[in-house]
Amino acid sequence: MVQELLHRVRLWCDGNPRLRVACVAGNHEIVPIREELEVQHAAGRLTLLSRGRPWHCGGLIWLGYECTPPSPHWAKDFERRDVPDDPPPAFDGVEWDPVQQRLREVTAAEYFARQPSMAADLAEVVTPAQPWALVAHAPPYDSRLDRLFSVAHPIGSQAVRQFLEERQPVLSLHGHVHESPQVTGAYTDQIGRTLAINPGQGHERLHAVLFDLERPTGTLRHTVFT
Repeated sequence: MVQELLHRVRLWCDGNPRLRVACVAGNHEIVPIREELEVQHAAGRLTLLSRGRPWHCGGLIWLGYECTPPSPHWAKDFERRDVPDDPPPAFDGVEWDPVQQRLREVTAAEYFARQPSMAADLAEVVTPAQPWALVAHAPPYDSRLDRLFSVAHPIGSQAVRQFLEERQPVLSLHGHVHESPQVTGAYTDQIGRTLAINPGQGHERLHAVLFDLERPTGTLRHTVFT
């Protein structure tokens, strides 16, 4: 998976040597994939965003956060309880065992009890003094960015929403809920002063958002939606 990403990055950069590529992990990744991304980050081939490692680019400071609330997906390495009082979900999964160097089955009650909540993670973030942006895999809860066709309620993160409301970055970029723009008809939402974006994800057409960092609201373009 990482090698496929690196191949694409090389092709992009061959066509535009000034291009800089940054990413975060997501709930479909497991620990070894993130570790390999760290290796590529150290080698300067891409930037792996982190909540504790500010990245300066385009006049903004960028922070990243990869975790999501629990989902039915099998990999649990980057899933967390959203807020501390959340009960464990009804579905188990697998986690990476660093001693055995393999995936092992784990119950939801066991796994999530050992992990801090997303709210606890985000509470430790030091907000940059300069204009900044957040790239968080999970979209904010109860927004136009966190809806599924098959589920009547929002599935985004309450912790991410609270973080955006309190810290107010200039931008927040999200993914995770692939079909949300098709469900709501919108790929942006306003959380206070924060412009939040989830371009969605398709199978046949690239779902991406383009904008000028100096004035993102006035220059937004989506490859699929108008």
